[in-house]
Amino acid sequence: MRLAVALLLTLPTLAACGEGEKAAPEASTAPATAAPAEVAPVATAAAPANLEAACRDMVNRMYGQEGDAVVFTATGERTAQVSWRAPVDGGRLEFECRAEADGADLFRDGQRMSVDVQMAAPAAKQEAR
Repeated sequence: MRLAVALLLTLPTLAACGEGEKAAPEASTAPATAAPAEVAPVATAAAPANLEAACRDMVNRMYGQEGDAVVFTATGERTAQVSWRAPVDGGRLEFECRAEADGADLFRDGQRMSVDVQMAAPAAKQEAR
């Protein structure tokens, strides 16, 4: 019985012999040279010349307002105010338009505006009437 226990304890030790040699990679004697790193293209925000077009496109896609109805006022290199007459009460809807990496986004009170199916459905029904 003692012999069986001794064999069971020594087998893992014997099996581990030489494992370190297999796992350790051989060090090369040649000096390491770094391969030239390829620089990934950096996504840039919408150019100021295109900011107005990007903002107007976003307003058209989200709210269906286009043309002269939308007033565009640049407030910085990458920001602008867009507004239009509210169709319901005659007031003005106003948003901040910011250049982003993938185009432009509209913000109101610091919150990004988005349209989901539930928001768009009532507007589509109203337009259909």
